[in-house]
Amino acid sequence: MTQPASTPEPTPAPVVPEPTPPATPPADPPLGAAGERALAAERDARKALEKQFADMRTGLASALGLESGKKPADMDVVLAEMAKQRDELVAERTARMRAEVAAEKGLTAAQAARLHGTTKDELTADADALKALFPAGATPPTTPGATPEPQKPNGPAPDPSQGSKGTPAAPRPTSLTAAIRTALTPKP
Repeated sequence: MTQPASTPEPTPAPVVPEPTPPATPPADPPLGAAGERALAAERDARKALEKQFADMRTGLASALGLESGKKPADMDVVLAEMAKQRDELVAERTARMRAEVAAEKGLTAAQAARLHGTTKDELTADADALKALFPAGATPPTTPGATPEPQKPNGPAPDPSQGSKGTPAAPRPTSLTAAIRTALTPKP
C-alpha cells in the first residue's frame, strides 16, 4: 500500500505591531489677528441668521393662524396645513380646467362631471372621446320596420278650473299714494 502524501503544516502569518495612536492630537497653529477677526465675523453672521430664521418662523406661524409661542415641533402642523391648502388649490384648478374644456367642447354639465385628467390636454382628449360617444344630432336606435312613438309633452296638461276666468286683473297702482288710496277705499 501507498502512503498518502503528507501535507505541509501552514506557517503562521507574521505579526505586525499595530501603530499606537498619539497621546494627544496635534494642536492647530494659532490663528493670528486676522484669523480671529474672521472667526468672530462668522460667528456674528451665524447668530444673525439664526435670529432671522426665528423671526421668519414666527411670521409664518402667525400668517397661518398658529400661536407664535409654540415649539419647533409645531412645524408639523404648519406643513400639514400647507399640504392641505396645496391639495385644495390643485382641486380648484382641476375643476376650473374641466369647466373651461367643457365650455370649449359644448358639453353638458353632466358630461363635464365625467371628464378625467389632470392637465388641459388630458381633459381635452377625454372631452373629444366623450363627444364621439354621444354625437349631437344622434337619434335613439330603433328596430327595423318599427314606427317611432310620438313625442309626449313634458309635464301635466293645464287645468282649466284653476287660474283666472278671463276677467282682467285690476290695474296695479303706480305710486305709493295710489296704493294707499286703493287699500283704504271700501270695496262694494
